Amino acid sequence: METRRVKVPVATIWKSKNSPRPVDQSAVDGDVKKWVAQMTDQQSVDLSENDLLETQALFNDELIIDHFDGDWAKVYVASQKDDSDSRGYPGWVPTKLLSDQQVAYPPITATVRIAVKNAILYDTTKNPILELSLGTVLPQIGSDDKFIEVVTPLGKGYIDEAAAVLPFAGGNAGETMVEMGRQFLGMRYLWAGISSYGFDCSGFAYTLHRVLGFDIPRDADDQRDGGLPLSPEEILPGDLVFFAYDHGTGYVHHVGMYIGDGKMIESRTPGAKIDIASLTEPKFASEFAGFRRYWR
Repeated sequence: METRRVKVPVATIWKSKNSPRPVDQSAVDGDVKKWVAQMTDQQSVDLSENDLLETQALFNDELIIDHFDGDWAKVYVASQKDDSDSRGYPGWVPTKLLSDQQVAYPPITATVRIAVKNAILYDTTKNPILELSLGTVLPQIGSDDKFIEVVTPLGKGYIDEAAAVLPFAGGNAGETMVEMGRQFLGMRYLWAGISSYGFDCSGFAYTLHRVLGFDIPRDADDQRDGGLPLSPEEILPGDLVFFAYDHGTGYVHHVGMYIGDGKMIESRTPGAKIDIASLTEPKFASEFAGFRRYWR
């Protein structure tokens, strides 16, 4: 089974190799930050309306190669559980965003998770290479003063140790995820997004859990099928809230994170922004489909 690693901050995984539009060239090139900044609201909405994307993968994520087709590869994102395939979330990605060969890492001492919105990866001479997203996972091989030595698809490098320290770690894991999520209030929804440059609803929940080392499925319907079911009397900040068609009995199409006082933080819908909503809002109240907890 051949695998490759993502060698750019964020690799967008497409529905097909013919999906990208002219406006999407920055994403095809691996510059998601630029891509999101230059898209209009309507161009962003069109990503979902035309079903162009599958998901995203972060720097160093492992992708299982199904096959190559020209400058593209059909892949499975191993770290993102999906009920359609045991190998992970499927899709297409430009091969230029992947390591040139399988990456074999030396023995590691720990796993480093980027816990701030963005962090700089430095080379061995401490010159900046890339801006990494919240949720990026790297193997640690040592330390140097206030830096953590890591190994990556680009070779050995360093990150500031402060980038791996949870800035909101004042309470339990659930409260930490809520506070981490609040820093993205006002950010525009991004269909299939899992990075600091934009999230969809389930990608937001997925990445907040990932930072703390909780492995949850990628999509809302799969997220609702796992975890610990909760009654309304048991819910706490950090628990997930699900919504489904057919008055809550059909397909699960949305997830938010409970923050207390009958409210949730959510990446609402294409064209909207990350906001705080009341669970009694008519649309949500009529489609409520349950609570789940993955943190502990």
